[in-house]
Amino acid sequence: MSTTAGLPLPRLSRGRFASTASQEPLCAYTDEALFARTGVRVAFSERSGGASTGAFGSLNLGSHVGDDLAAVEANRAALASALGFAGAPVVVPKQVHGDRLVAIDGTRTVEEVRADVAQGADGLIVRTPGVAGLLCYADCTPVIVVAPTGAAAVVHAGWRGVAAHIAVSALSALCADGAARPGDCNVYIGPYIHAECFEVSAELRDAFARDFGEDCAPDARHVDMGACLRRDLGEAGVAPERIADVDVCTVCTTERFYSYRASSGTCGRHGAFAALSR
Repeated sequence: MSTTAGLPLPRLSRGRFASTASQEPLCAYTDEALFARTGVRVAFSERSGGASTGAFGSLNLGSHVGDDLAAVEANRAALASALGFAGAPVVVPKQVHGDRLVAIDGTRTVEEVRADVAQGADGLIVRTPGVAGLLCYADCTPVIVVAPTGAAAVVHAGWRGVAAHIAVSALSALCADGAARPGDCNVYIGPYIHAECFEVSAELRDAFARDFGEDCAPDARHVDMGACLRRDLGEAGVAPERIADVDVCTVCTTERFYSYRASSGTCGRHGAFAALSR
């Protein structure tokens, strides 16, 4: 794994990658400059290029939605291969809308970590080269944080996770040993349900307005998860230019991403992927 004293400013671009699951290319947003300089791969997948069919078509990465598990495993392997990590073990937590973070740091075997995260976790701290962290989404906000040490965190920021400040917790975990500072880290935000489609109760809207500011809750019944995260991370020391956002609404773009709301609950899951080169 290559590291650097300073990360390039984050930039997400949409690319097409050869997939082992089908003849259709796999599409994902990645930061190629980051990968070239540091060996840290971050990616937000789309739903094309996989083996799943029907409502789960086609690159469904979620094993808990009723899809064929063999197809899901093939899709996960195809994603890792397409992103340059063929054969790498992939750790995928059971997401429970909490704020628990689990480290992949070489102190335990991959199977021990997998057994741990099967009990529930909504974030991974990836420090071990050659092991990928993958979390799954269908409207909630994917967030990846990268430190200049070469470590990365992947978190699942649904509204409960945002309210619990899970992204800031991941940032703090990456900086806990003093080897990195929040202001030196990159943050990547993947596709998520945008404010215009995220209608909530008046009580929940008011709670977010109190905690994150009125500009994060644009009217009486809607909340902007991206604005909440940017406010939270900014107050933790991340500069605005260190935050890159795909800026795509999952509800409005179901041909490319899965949306729980738009599909009335029956759909696959796209993913946020982070891995460190050996």
